[in-house]
This record gives sequence, structure tokens and C-alpha cells, in this order.
Amino acid sequence: MIFSKAINNYRIRKIENIGKMTKMTQDEIISNTRTVIQGLEALRIEHHNLISGTSDNESNEKSHIIKKNIESLELGLGEAQVMMALASHLQNIEAEKQKLKTQVRRLYQENAWLRDELANTQQKFQTSEQTVAQLEEEKNHLLFMASMKKIEDENQDPEENSEKSRPDPVVELFPDEDHDDRNMSPTPPSHFANQTSGYEIPARLRTLHNLVIQYASQG
Repeated sequence: MIFSKAINNYRIRKIENIGKMTKMTQDEIISNTRTVIQGLEALRIEHHNLISGTSDNESNEKSHIIKKNIESLELGLGEAQVMMALASHLQNIEAEKQKLKTQVRRLYQENAWLRDELANTQQKFQTSEQTVAQLEEEKNHLLFMASMKKIEDENQDPEENSEKSRPDPVVELFPDEDHDDRNMSPTPPSHFANQTSGYEIPARLRTLHNLVIQYASQG
């Protein structure tokens, strides 16, 4: 009877503990479950000692009751161990849940940062496109101006060459007198008298006369 009363008291406490567990935290549940396991283990050892101390003369009914109580204690220990394993599993799940929440927050932050970077990059890209278009326009303008200058230079070169190659009529009519004077030897009085007496036309006058006739024929 004593053993049956102890088992009943244990069951009552177990039911009370289950009722309290709804208001307890997970750590408190694990702590109380460990306490219950220790108590059940102590009762199981005590019952085994009672069986080993029971003599053969004692009734089989008492041994049967003790064995039945041991089975109940072992069942309670098994349930408590399952609860401990379940609590440990729930702790792991909660830790993984918190880890996933942290990763989700980090991913949200990274996504926000990536969106900002994408917006900045797009803005820089648009600015670069505008700069490239402006530089391309300036390049085309410079190429056009260079081609125009080249055409003007090509048109001016023949005129300058023709002007340079055209002889100066003044130079032809009146060459360097100093050069002529230096190359001209002194004319003796006898030679001068012969030229005057023979009415010879000077070479300069003949050249001037030929040029006048040439210009007159050309209009």
C-alpha cells in the first residue's frame, strides 16, 4: 500500500507539473524534468533493493506490486527522457530560428545596400553616356574644322605657288643695277664714240620694247 500511495503521489505531482509547465519557460521545464528524473531514478533503485531484500517466504503479492511499481517508474523515466530530448530538440530549433532571423535581417540590409548601389551605378552610367555623347560631338566638330582647314590650305597653296613662280616685271625690266655695274667693265671713250656714231639701241630698251609688245598682244 505504501508503494501504491507513493506512485499515486508521483502521478499527482506529474499532473500538477504538466499544468504548471504551460506557464513555465523552456529552461524551467528542463530543470524540473531533470529533478523528476532524479526522483524517479531514486525510487527505481529503492524498489530494486526491496525486491532483492524480499525473502522467499514473503507473499508473491508483495513482489508483484513492487515489480509493477518498477515498471511504472521506468515508464515515467522513459517519458521524462523523451521530454528532455524533445526540449533539447526544441532548443536547437529555436536557436536555428534565431539564426535564420538574423540571416534574414542581414539579407534585407544587403538588399537595401545593393538597391542603393544599383541606383548610384545607373546614375553614374547615365552621366557617363552623356559625357561620351558630348565628347563624340566635340570630336566630330574638331574633325570637321580640321578637314575644312585642310581644304583651305590646299586651295591656297596653288595660288601662292603661282604667285611665287610668276616673274616680277619690274625685276625683269630693271635688274640689279649694282650687279650690272659690278659686272660691267669701264667703257673706253673710243667705244662710246663708236656706239654713238652707229646709233646702237641699248639691250634694256630692247627688252622693255619686247615686253610692251607682248602685253599688248595678250590684251
